[in-house]
Amino acid sequence: MTEKALGILMLENSAELPGYMADPRTFPFPTKRITVPGATTEKVVAGDPSLRDAYAQCARQLESEGVSAITANCGFTALFQDAVSGAVSVPVGLSNLMLVPHVAKMLPSGKRIGLVTFDSGNLKEDHFKAAGWSSKEIPVAIAGIDGSESWREMMAPIPLPKIPTMISDVMAAVKSILDSHRDIGALVFECTGFPVTSDAVRRQTGLPVADILTLADILFALGPPRKYKD
Repeated sequence: MTEKALGILMLENSAELPGYMADPRTFPFPTKRITVPGATTEKVVAGDPSLRDAYAQCARQLESEGVSAITANCGFTALFQDAVSGAVSVPVGLSNLMLVPHVAKMLPSGKRIGLVTFDSGNLKEDHFKAAGWSSKEIPVAIAGIDGSESWREMMAPIPLPKIPTMISDVMAAVKSILDSHRDIGALVFECTGFPVTSDAVRRQTGLPVADILTLADILFALGPPRKYKD
């Protein structure tokens, strides 16, 4: 018998700490990972189109190894969603931005989503469109951790983020959203490094938070079980 597993398309520079996607201890179910050649945080955040084929090829490799669904460890990979989903036959959800329409539908009338991102300067309407929605249809309030200590660390060739610092930097972004928008009903985290802060943010704000682990749970549940071998 072989195990059902979630496939994860990894950046070359991924933090390997509990709570991050590179660490198996983060998940309550089996995972399989493959590092996408050339996929650094800097290139993916910048939307480098040369990575599209590499992501699709690595997804095919994961599918050949029997994963039941596929995700990625950077929300900016939303731009490669169609390329990857078109290359495999299992469910694909590369970016937590895909959850925005679903979370928005769950909120009371008049409430909006606070979208917290790794880099607000590079997060564009193209990312939203690739994730299946538009900010004209679903207004969001956006803030990022751009330029913070955590931002600089996550850009490093070998990231070694400090969780208390990450919590502080994410909370600063959340506070900026809440201070300027009184209608926030929930938070969606674009960055796959932010789940280590989710519980702290929930406690401090009282708001629902959807992060990449939320999407991973959905994908794992959606994916068909691997077939038994005779």
